[in-house]
Amino acid sequence: MNNLKNNTTLAICSLVIIIVMNACSSKYIKLVSPDTKTEFGITLTSPSRGVFFVENQKIPASKNKIEIHTKVANSLYNNYGPATDNRFIGRTNARQLKFVTNNKTYLIDITKLQKRTAMVIFDGKNKPIIEYNSKRYNASIEKYFIGKSK
Repeated sequence: MNNLKNNTTLAICSLVIIIVMNACSSKYIKLVSPDTKTEFGITLTSPSRGVFFVENQKIPASKNKIEIHTKVANSLYNNYGPATDNRFIGRTNARQLKFVTNNKTYLIDITKLQKRTAMVIFDGKNKPIIEYNSKRYNASIEKYFIGKSK
């Protein structure tokens, strides 16, 4: 009985953590009109796809954290880059990213992110994904970017 209670508690806690993590990323991705202009930004329109490594300069972070983000970003660029007509992978200092699918337009304001470094993935079809943990960058690219293009 005690084991069942522990398993139930663990399952509920895990579910809550997953929901909170997804909600936190999604709140920075806004649905906007296709006519919305970006301020010092990049617009990517389907079928183009992209992986953007971004930094919110307003948020302080350790030099080590920024170096790890940069090192992983450069490594992934070397593995999956360079850019083509329909695919972009790279670092950017853009303040906003706009993604246009067949029926929706999304805007991410990098200056509003609550963490210094992040990776934004757009597969050309769905809502973009924001990943903050540089240790999960490669797995996220494999799952949402490379895996969906096969």
